[in-house]
Amino acid sequence: MRITMLGAALAIGVALPAMAQQTTKEQLVGTWSVTSLKATSEGQASYPLGEKPAGYVTMTPTRMWLLFVDPARKPPAGPNLSEAEAAAMMKTQVAWTGKYSVGEQTPDGLKITAHVDATSNQTIAGMDRVYFVLVNGDKIIFKSPGVVVPMTGKMSVVEFEMTKAD
Repeated sequence: MRITMLGAALAIGVALPAMAQQTTKEQLVGTWSVTSLKATSEGQASYPLGEKPAGYVTMTPTRMWLLFVDPARKPPAGPNLSEAEAAAMMKTQVAWTGKYSVGEQTPDGLKITAHVDATSNQTIAGMDRVYFVLVNGDKIIFKSPGVVVPMTGKMSVVEFEMTKAD
């Protein structure tokens, strides 16, 4: 009888879905190095800063800074950028900062809303960027429900993965 009950309990346990991992605000604090950045629009995935972007996100208890670049971009010929070089640089990077607030825990992760107050692209100045964030050890995943990607101009689901850098 005990073996049957144990077998039934194990079978039920295997059939139950795994609980979503809880992410806390304290886990977000630190500096994170980007390992991937993907944008999906209309079912098509793209990598607006290449398949192996470079950059960091730093988070304090109240503010975040984000800088991502395409490491394959061509360096300018000199310190005084030509119009073409400046345009190419703009299209191969994203940088912004802002205070953020923490919302509820969801199955997709902890909801955070960043209030962009300084940026390399003025089209997002003053806007909110919403992400669902999951932390697992020294890895973190940010996923947006949808934002306009400046490099493509398309509304996209943006997902970036990072590892702890500090």
